[in-house]
Amino acid sequence: MSEGPETRAGTDAPVTVYVYGDYVCPFSYIGDARLRRLAEEEPLEIRWRPFEIHPTLPADGLPVREAGYPPDEWSGMVQKLEAMAVGLDLPLHFPDFVANSHRALQVAEFARDLGRAAHETTHAALYRAYFVEGRNLGRGEVLLQVAEEAGLDVEAVQQALEDGRYEDELERAAEEAERYEIVGTPTFLFGRFKVVGAAPLTVLRDACRKAREESERPGGEVGDAGGAGDA
Repeated sequence: MSEGPETRAGTDAPVTVYVYGDYVCPFSYIGDARLRRLAEEEPLEIRWRPFEIHPTLPADGLPVREAGYPPDEWSGMVQKLEAMAVGLDLPLHFPDFVANSHRALQVAEFARDLGRAAHETTHAALYRAYFVEGRNLGRGEVLLQVAEEAGLDVEAVQQALEDGRYEDELERAAEEAERYEIVGTPTFLFGRFKVVGAAPLTVLRDACRKAREESERPGGEVGDAGGAGDA
């Protein structure tokens, strides 16, 4: 993505969308589901990018009450997200802790190297483990169990985590995010059009339409296509 997000011209060509998200971000989980709804309508080339939202959390995470979320704010956010999930027919169970996602993001990168199918399976398994099953993705034994359930070679995953094989990739993604002024998750880049937060399907659809109609200017500024403002 060194030259900036690209959108291929042509009515039938897939629109490329870069998605910056985190497996412990509930809005990323909702946004993922909404984007998949859009993909049922429009040909999309979805490129997932890691964006760690809680890099300073300890490896095992923290209880919600200790993770910096005021109780009233947390309660309101949960109610809002639960309503969104119902509208998507999406299972959602909030864990009572906030996990450190650093190694989970690395596992997803490991799967990406194995191909699209492996990455998609692992991507879905990580979201399901955290937001449906309430498992702590920051714990090594849990993460390896999820990797195994996704069909990955557990010994190879463990070795990749131990030798820090994907640390550089996470850093590159963070640099990309800074370059495109991405500060929250999820953020969708449809060509030069940016959508921030778990935006309604109508907003994603509009950004996709704009990206399809307008060829990307190499090096041009990313435009704002709107969003829910709830990253």
